[in-house]
This record gives sequence, structure tokens and C-alpha cells, in this order.
Amino acid sequence: MARGLRPQDKRNAKPKAPKPGNVLLYEVRDEIAFITLNRAEKMNALNGALSDALCATWTRFEADPAARVAILTGAGKHFCAGADVSPGAIDREVPFQVHQGYPQNGITVFKPIVGAIKGYTLGAGYALAVRGCDITIAGESMLIGFPEARIGTPLPPMEYLPYMPFKISLEFMLLAWNGGQIMDAQRAYEVGLVNKVIADEHLMAEAVRWAELLKKIPPLYIKSVKYGHYKTTDNKVRVDEREYILFTHPQEISRDRQEGLQSFLQRREPKFTGR
Repeated sequence: MARGLRPQDKRNAKPKAPKPGNVLLYEVRDEIAFITLNRAEKMNALNGALSDALCATWTRFEADPAARVAILTGAGKHFCAGADVSPGAIDREVPFQVHQGYPQNGITVFKPIVGAIKGYTLGAGYALAVRGCDITIAGESMLIGFPEARIGTPLPPMEYLPYMPFKISLEFMLLAWNGGQIMDAQRAYEVGLVNKVIADEHLMAEAVRWAELLKKIPPLYIKSVKYGHYKTTDNKVRVDEREYILFTHPQEISRDRQEGLQSFLQRREPKFTGR
């Protein structure tokens, strides 16, 4: 399955060693933004800090004149074990905090994203790897799963279609957990969830190769294609969540809202700043 790569390709593809303490790494080389989930000790599970960092990083990437393409990957053996369910890991007062870490492809993020995915890719990790990346390159060790079903974690209405065929979507939602029908890389390729499967040792080099191909495409063409494709996948659940995240929640936590409440209590005219 893996093809031979030139030694210089392997050299060029190596990302720098992760820095301790940073939950997310961002580095641009040769117009490629390498975005690395950096909680290897937790299998890169998405806690509040990592989700917030991802949210900010997608804005940074889209505005970065030095970056044409992003490669999203995870430090260590696993891409992402899903949402961190440890007590206090996620701020429950922040609505959809984990979901806010997903790139809003075709809405606010139009530059292409390539996923270099290996190891456990579960729940929210699946969302980042398959829904969040325009092109997904899977290492042979990749295992896609949905452990929420095993423990009955409460969920909003799901929207895995059209990413999966109907029957596969039902199987995934109900049975894709360890000891059940967890999905390996080859099965994911067969049902169209990933673009290519390759040996883990060649994963990053292959992701770079695809990123180099995408750099040859005019950015405005990519923007129009992403807009058109992701528009067809939208549904009411995603639209409602996105509109709340993008418009209502920022107003709820804004300084202007605090100023409005304080001015009302102090019986004075508010001084709004648009922040």
C-alpha cells in the first residue's frame, strides 16, 4: 500500500518535535501550515483549552498570508481520542466548546486542509479528521470509532450523512467501538471516508505531497469549490449550532452586554464599544 519515497521527501516532511506545554502547535513551512494536536499523554483528547486553541487557529490560518494549505495531525501514536471526559476538562458554560474547535469549512475557512491521521480517531476526533479535513490521508494504524454509543452519551441529532452511506452510518453510530465494529483504515477507504491509506512511516510525507498539489490550484477556485461542496452538506442542526456559535454566543459574553447590564443597574446611558 505504501509507495517508495525519496530520502529528501522524508527529510522535508518531518515536523519539529512538539514543545511541552502547548496543547496545539502551528508552524508554517513552504506555504504549508502544520497544525498539530499536542496532548499525546491524553491521546490528543479535546479539552476546553485545545478546542479553544483550534477555534483561534482556524481564524489564524485563513488570515495567514504565508499559508496556502494546512496539514492537521496529532502528536504521538494517536490522532485524537475524542472529547476529554475528565471532570473539568471542558467548560460546560461554553456552548458546544468542543464543536467550536472544528473548522467551519466553506463558511469561514476556505483554504484547503489535509489530514494526516493515524491511531485512534474517535468521536470528536472523527469529526476533525473526516468532516474537518478536505482531504484525509490515513495511516494504516488509523481506527475510526464512536464510543458514545457504548455508554449512551447524550448527543444532539447527528448528521453523518452524506459523509457515509446510509447503512454504514447506522452501523458506525451504533457499533463502532472497541469490541464492536470499530472501523479500520482500509474499511474507511472502502466506504469513502478517507482519500488514501498508507503506511504510518510515510504518512506525513504523503500528506505533504497532497498539500503541494493543492498549492498549484488558484485560491479563488478552491474557495468556490469548498463553498459549493459544504453548502450541500448543511442541515438545520448544523446551521442552528453554527449561528449560535458565530453570532449569539459572542454577544452573550461581550463587554457590551456587560456594559448594558451595568448601565441598566446604575441607571445611566451605556457606552458601547462593539466588543
